[in-house]
Amino acid sequence: MIKNIIFDMGNVLIDFNPMQYIGQLKLEDREEEVKIFKAAYLNYKSIYMDYGKITEEEFVNHIVKNIGEDYRDKVAEIILNWHQYLTPIKGMEELVKELKEKGYKIYLLSNAGFNQHDYWTRIPAHVYFDGKIVSCDVGEVKPFPKIYEALYETFNLKPEECFFIDDLIINIFGAKRTGMDGYVFTGDVKDLRKELKDRNIL
Repeated sequence: MIKNIIFDMGNVLIDFNPMQYIGQLKLEDREEEVKIFKAAYLNYKSIYMDYGKITEEEFVNHIVKNIGEDYRDKVAEIILNWHQYLTPIKGMEELVKELKEKGYKIYLLSNAGFNQHDYWTRIPAHVYFDGKIVSCDVGEVKPFPKIYEALYETFNLKPEECFFIDDLIINIFGAKRTGMDGYVFTGDVKDLRKELKDRNIL
């Protein structure tokens, strides 16, 4: 019997669109947009933030070191302040609220850096959550087993009583390896609601 619903954050609770954030810089040069995108979002060191090995500020310094000090303000805007343009997924807050009212415990399981704790309260649905595991805090990331195990141990959960919603199939596979079933969210809350009803969760 499912008692706990676990949500990912990016592209589940909120829309995470790097090109939208770069668009906020209002650059006139397309090549400059591509340069910043590659330097910031195709950078192998970005995973270090999720692991909690570096801060977002240190990541900005790393990027600027590679593409030039002239880009510091622009890079800082999209790495440190992207959440100023945060857009909730339409209909997700209402769904989370409905699940909470039905008696389910609601948890977050997200790969994210330390700044997540600063912008978490900007996500409307956060008020319905009973707890969260953020990768930077435990030094583990999805889809590897230890982060799921950290979730179970921290909140005393049984995997078979949990249902995980994530936008990446590899993360759902990771969850299933630890005994937690899940659903790959494609951005359509209506489809998600149907899945939850088919499973007698809603």
